[in-house]
Amino acid sequence: MGPHTNTMLIIIVTGVALMLIGFGFRDRNLGMTLMGLGLVTAIGAIIYKAYITFY
Repeated sequence: MGPHTNTMLIIIVTGVALMLIGFGFRDRNLGMTLMGLGLVTAIGAIIYKAYITFY
């Protein structure tokens, strides 16, 4: 595993954790915000990793 793999894994796990916590509070504005923030975090990390890998 590369040195940045652990960092990327932590970022993605944090994003998924935010989505799960937000799903628990989905009937409130805070839950929707957490789900959105988690989604942006996880997908952003994946896109960044793909950008580093292919360019």
